[in-house]
Amino acid sequence: MIKMAQFHHIKFLHEVEGLSQRQIAQKLGISRNTVSKYLKQNEAPTTIHRQKNYHGKEYSDETKRVLPIIDQWLEDDLKRWGKQRHTAARIYRRLVDEYNFKGSESNIRKVVAKRKKKLQEVFIPLDFQLGHQFQFDWGEADIILQGRTQRIYLFCMQLSASRMRFVRAYLHEKQEAFLDGFVHAFEFFGGVPTEGVFDNLKTAVVKILQGRDCLEQDAFLALQAHYLFKAEFCNIRSGNEKGRVEGTVGYVRRNAFVPLPDVQSLEELNAYLLDWCLREAEEKTVPFTKETVAQMWAKEKEYLHPLPEKKFEACRLVSCQVNKTSLITVETNQYSVPCSYVGQAVWAKMFVDHVIVVAQNQVIAEHPRSYERNQMITNLDHYLEALLKKPRAIRDAHAFQSSDLPDVFRRFHRKMREQEGAAGDRKFIRLLLLHREIGMEKLTQALREAEQAQVYRYEVVHEIIQKLTNNYLQVQDLSKEKTPVNLLDYKIQKANVAQYGQLTGGQMK
Repeated sequence: MIKMAQFHHIKFLHEVEGLSQRQIAQKLGISRNTVSKYLKQNEAPTTIHRQKNYHGKEYSDETKRVLPIIDQWLEDDLKRWGKQRHTAARIYRRLVDEYNFKGSESNIRKVVAKRKKKLQEVFIPLDFQLGHQFQFDWGEADIILQGRTQRIYLFCMQLSASRMRFVRAYLHEKQEAFLDGFVHAFEFFGGVPTEGVFDNLKTAVVKILQGRDCLEQDAFLALQAHYLFKAEFCNIRSGNEKGRVEGTVGYVRRNAFVPLPDVQSLEELNAYLLDWCLREAEEKTVPFTKETVAQMWAKEKEYLHPLPEKKFEACRLVSCQVNKTSLITVETNQYSVPCSYVGQAVWAKMFVDHVIVVAQNQVIAEHPRSYERNQMITNLDHYLEALLKKPRAIRDAHAFQSSDLPDVFRRFHRKMREQEGAAGDRKFIRLLLLHREIGMEKLTQALREAEQAQVYRYEVVHEIIQKLTNNYLQVQDLSKEKTPVNLLDYKIQKANVAQYGQLTGGQMK
């Protein structure tokens, strides 16, 4: 099959320059029969004609014999993981081994390429209703966090109609991060769409059933009940079913994370991501419209379900036992609870950034969450009742050495112990108990004032606290005119030492 340029040369040389067919064949280096063929042809050999002629060839009988087998294998592959499907070389080898195929491998490669094109899935253009659907997916990206490269996980959600994006970064993809992302996303969007499209991720699905049916996690069902939306799950390995957000993950990574953001905290990164999403919405236009994403989002807000009055509690529940040191263990880390709960079973609510411990439906402790391993997080207040019984332990107590406790407490304790010994330990613990009434800020202020006066006594600190809390009453002598009459007549009888001698049998000690 000659090219279009050759066809032009043949016609030009014959019609314009008057060369014979033999001369044209010699000049172009082609067969004289080819020259004759195209001089007789009035229509130019376009690409469509050339492909039609080339692919119109019939398959050999040997190839026709195995075509149904090839088609079946390729159809079966559509249901399998994309990275574990037949190659043309593997198909050829199986045909030789299992069906005694006698044809060539190059021919099978051409056949497989042609049959795959016929089996390609057809995608339908969609136009989503405002407020109806959102799509969700996780992504990954690297950042510079406090000077070190850190892999973080991106909670990505997109409204299908307006294409408004929401992105939030987390240190993990655990259930509490999954739930927390929805709380922030719905608040950002200003409402809740009717349904969401999801992968079959473990934080949402316990078990995949037949087709699209799934056994969902209780916590995820609780989230849906709270915000009143319905979850739809993609077919296995069918990311195209949520193509909006699939494209968002890559777009965010290439545009918001190049170059790598250099931040000091995730809070700083998430503030940057929110600002990035808003700027993108102002600049990007919704496909096939003249409106920006921000303008379409403003319209879509009117169709979203209103947010509930109360936020969803985005946490993961963990059952724990309080040990003898009044600690619970969650993910290798230990958190303290009041010592009165030693030996009891409690629940730990694991939020993204903090831990709440609950017993008998009451909150008994709250701590910042640690993502390191084998850490001990304690609160001195949880051990004060035990320290009243064991005052000497205050000096070495883990909670007393915490960096969260101001240094003035440790200095004051050392002085009280030096001056009063064991009694100083007990009185200092009594001082610590006062924070439950006046708060840690006022107690710290009172200790600093007493330290400045270089007086390290319980009574002095207590007097300063009374002044700070406006409970201080200064004792003054009453004048005779202001003294009640009954008090003027009141006389105190002097003690009779002789009576004490009678009680002791006359023996004075």
